[in-house]
Amino acid sequence: MKTTFISIVLITACLAAAPAVKAVPPGNYPNSIEEVLKLNEDDIDVAASILLVSKRWNTQLNINRYLDMIDDMADQVRKKVGNSTNNRRIAEAINNLLFKEMGFKSVSNADNPDDLFLNTVIDNKRGYCLSLSILYLSIGERLNLPLNGVVVPGHFFVRCTDKGGSFNIETTQNGVSPPDQHYIKEFKIPDSSNGIYLRNLTRKETIGCFFNNLANIYYTSNQIEYAFYYQQLAVALNPSLPESRTNLGNIYVKKNMSDLAIQQYEEALRINYADAKTHHNLANAYKKKGQTDIAIKQYNIALELEPNYIETYKGLAQAYHTKNMSDKAISVLKQAIDVNSHDPDVYLILAGIYHDRAQYDKAISNYRLVLALKPNSVEAACGLGYAYFQKEMYYDAIEQFRSAVYSDPHNARAHLGIGLVCDKLGWPEDEIQAYEDAIKCDPNMLAAYQNLAGAYMGKKRYDLAEDKYKTAIKLSPKDPNLYFNLAVAYSEQKQYQEAKDSYLKAIELRWNYPAAHNNLAITFYMLNKYSQALNHAKIAQQQGFKVSQDLLDQLNKIVKDNSQ
Repeated sequence: MKTTFISIVLITACLAAAPAVKAVPPGNYPNSIEEVLKLNEDDIDVAASILLVSKRWNTQLNINRYLDMIDDMADQVRKKVGNSTNNRRIAEAINNLLFKEMGFKSVSNADNPDDLFLNTVIDNKRGYCLSLSILYLSIGERLNLPLNGVVVPGHFFVRCTDKGGSFNIETTQNGVSPPDQHYIKEFKIPDSSNGIYLRNLTRKETIGCFFNNLANIYYTSNQIEYAFYYQQLAVALNPSLPESRTNLGNIYVKKNMSDLAIQQYEEALRINYADAKTHHNLANAYKKKGQTDIAIKQYNIALELEPNYIETYKGLAQAYHTKNMSDKAISVLKQAIDVNSHDPDVYLILAGIYHDRAQYDKAISNYRLVLALKPNSVEAACGLGYAYFQKEMYYDAIEQFRSAVYSDPHNARAHLGIGLVCDKLGWPEDEIQAYEDAIKCDPNMLAAYQNLAGAYMGKKRYDLAEDKYKTAIKLSPKDPNLYFNLAVAYSEQKQYQEAKDSYLKAIELRWNYPAAHNNLAITFYMLNKYSQALNHAKIAQQQGFKVSQDLLDQLNKIVKDNSQ
């Protein structure tokens, strides 16, 4: 959850509290968070529970050490307030201890795992809204202060409540007390009487919010199954928290489970329809499913809600381009440039569209803009290389491809580009090496196998070409051209039976294939099957192929003589 910095006048109030009693988890406290979640609410210790989860990230963590440190913080507060039962005074003492004496600071984002886990927050004296609030709740538990976590869209804070009233505690602003109205306005809370926003959370619900952020940490570190586990728990504990459902949807997309992702996004939007990023993610899921019209609708809703979210412009432009509506795509990207003229990805997408339209000069201009903004962009260097290649500027092209390989030696597309240029420049050995390098980087790169086979054909290494065509066919078994080329390789090795089978497969996949019928006629001739040869020669001729008249005359004579 992101922190939004606020400045607000402290609200004065005096509320009664129960006598302070040190709350320490019993010696038989569960050893796993799963067991904790089976406890009654009153038996849960937030600090001990969060530390149990933290130990899974850092197995060397000494939980008791940090519980002792939190106990010590509570003792220091207790000494300052003496016998006071004034909740406001106790909260101000916690504020003073944490933010003035100990120097805890807030950070504005949740990107660093160390800013989430309770132990590292204590060690580093820094955290963001959720993690600082968990520390605050942990201290309050030990003082019997009636605290609860409170969540609003993208933010978390603490509230102190008893029968005399309540006040909020903003842990990202040294404990100031904004009124509820501030959060309603600042965080655009949806009007829902049964939602989770702005109400006091239970301890399990607070842990659920922690799971949501923990899952994000695992997600960004590409530990998807851990992310999936904790995100499911987050949704189970807080089914009405739309952020949890959106994040679960993101994981489903990552796992190529688009239908389940869409379900989660739509449920999140039923709770908070005004969440532009969830509309954006829903659009991405529909686009991935090939339902581009629905995706375009969702992208447009997202832009109405948040006109400055640059990612939505990119997604919308790509969706339009998928539907061959490139003029609209270009228009959307120009709007994006008006929003942020320094985003290199906008120019990268724009360049790709111009490239597909064969407007290579405009593509080159935009690829250069990308490289001016992001000099190490491998995608831009590759794209520029291919644009130069199309304009037959081969030395410029190879320079860009080599630059891309220098930045990313494992970029198969760049190696492929080098191979294509070497072919045009007449450098067969370098061409072959480039295609082999491409295959090492991406063993499933069909184009590399095709081109490598073609290069071997040029060097009359038909056995090696045969091997590469066979691999290409495994990758693309419905491509008639691959069977045609494999048949040619067989023919050059005088393996006419194998050549016949491959030509027949090519024709099976594409009947209107005059070159295949012509070559098959020749192959049948070599196999002394003259009637079949004449049949396919005639078909090739009917389909517009210029069949050798000598072949036709000879076949007609042989077939006629054999029939007499």
